[in-house]
Amino acid sequence: MVISWYTCLFEIIFLTIIFHIKTKGELIATLQKDWSAIETLAEEHPYIVGLLNYTKDYMCTGTIISKRTVLTSGTCLSTKLKYIVVGTALLRKSIKNNMLLEIATTILHGDYIFESKFSGVNVTRLHSNIGLVISTRPILTFFFVSADIGNYYASELERATLTTVGYGKIHNSDAMVLQAQEYRQIPCTNPKWYYCVCGIEYSPYRKTYEQEFGNGAPVLHETELAAITASPCGILILTSTKVKYNIFTVVGPYLPWIEKMRLNFTIASTKSLRARNSGDINVNINTIYYFYIFIIFIKFLT
Repeated sequence: MVISWYTCLFEIIFLTIIFHIKTKGELIATLQKDWSAIETLAEEHPYIVGLLNYTKDYMCTGTIISKRTVLTSGTCLSTKLKYIVVGTALLRKSIKNNMLLEIATTILHGDYIFESKFSGVNVTRLHSNIGLVISTRPILTFFFVSADIGNYYASELERATLTTVGYGKIHNSDAMVLQAQEYRQIPCTNPKWYYCVCGIEYSPYRKTYEQEFGNGAPVLHETELAAITASPCGILILTSTKVKYNIFTVVGPYLPWIEKMRLNFTIASTKSLRARNSGDINVNINTIYYFYIFIIFIKFLT
């Protein structure tokens, strides 16, 4: 039996279509499973927000801690941030404007140091890697609860199980979605990482992310915010065991600083508002005065 090239071409096309249908079906099933996990993360952690630049590109993850304040890492403040995006498990550039809040200012800790080699893969020195992002409108907690902050120090997190939740890429999509990873606390090997704890991935076989994620993301001990990621999850690797790890800046020692910065900004905003209102009042008084003079002048002429 002679098989024509038309028949061969038809069989190749048919098998290709079958393969793509099967692959697409498996991909859809995987996406549905992933999306269920992503939605669960969003429901359990409504205080997690995305930090975007002027072109609405994702830069970092942050955590709502008050009606106007978002906590993140100091490294995240090295780029110009413009928006806080709230209430979503998935970030795209086409995100709706009603989910965006403009940023009034950012505050970097005065002792911040982050030194690294090889594009951040080898962190050589780390100190006070913490920063605040202040919203122009004090409404962050009107619709979303703030995180419960635990007053922990590094010694109190010994052998603790820590969980990081933040935004990162998934599959071949350009969207950013919420992802998570568990860590087991281990001693940090570098004495120049101040006020930090370290953690190795709980099990390399239980990895829950696909690409690096969660720069500036919260690190949770049970249900409380205990630390902030010093670098994106999935980048740092222990050379001795080839196990992935991360460095976390513990929040406890910085709680007085956080409260002081929030109070200072509130006072400054109040003074600015009073000055602006006072200026408006002076303008109104002057307007009334000149209007009164004008009326008198008209009466004099008539």
